[in-house]
Order: sequence, then C-alpha cells, then structure tokens
Amino acid sequence: MEDGKEKIFWHLTSREDKEAGDRLPDLRRSERLPWVRPMLDQPEKPEILAWDHDEGDGTVKTYVWLENDDFVVIMKKYPDGRRRLVTSFWVEYGNTKRKLRKKYERRI
Repeated sequence: MEDGKEKIFWHLTSREDKEAGDRLPDLRRSERLPWVRPMLDQPEKPEILAWDHDEGDGTVKTYVWLENDDFVVIMKKYPDGRRRLVTSFWVEYGNTKRKLRKKYERRI
C-alpha cells in the first residue's frame, strides 16, 4: 500500500455493513468519486456549500457539500491550514441532511 492510498480509495468507494461487520462496495459513492476534485477546486460555486466546523473534540473539519446532488466531502483541517481527506459519501438519509444543515448553520 503506497502512503495509505489504497486504504482511502477503499474507504471512499465502500460503506460499512454493520450486519456483516465489513465494508462493501457502494456504487453511489463510486460513481460520485470523480466529483471530489472539482468540488474541492471550486468551493465558491453557488451550488456548493463549503465551511469549517468545530467538532467539539478539538478538531476542525471542512465540509464541502453539493446539497442538491446529495454528496459531501469531509476533510480534517490542521492548525497550519493544511487539510486531509477523511471521507466523501452520498447523503442518503434525511437525518444526515438535517445534521449537515445544522453544522452549516453553526459553521466557524
């Protein structure tokens, strides 16, 4: 595994199956993977919501949400301003959308 790239790729293209106790391929995540770079390169686009949020555990995460297409990218923000990709996923459930909206309203 080269610098963990294989691990993050698997994380970005699969989802946890709690019953199986494993990660399984997720077509919705996979088909949206090419969206990540353009979203990160153009967060000022009107259809993209991008913000930093204090997670309460001392970490700050950057959210980049394509709300109308139900897709979010989440990165950890370091004190020096660098960011590391944590995850991206298809926002499948209304409850997840509500949580994201609440985090957006509490952005820093």
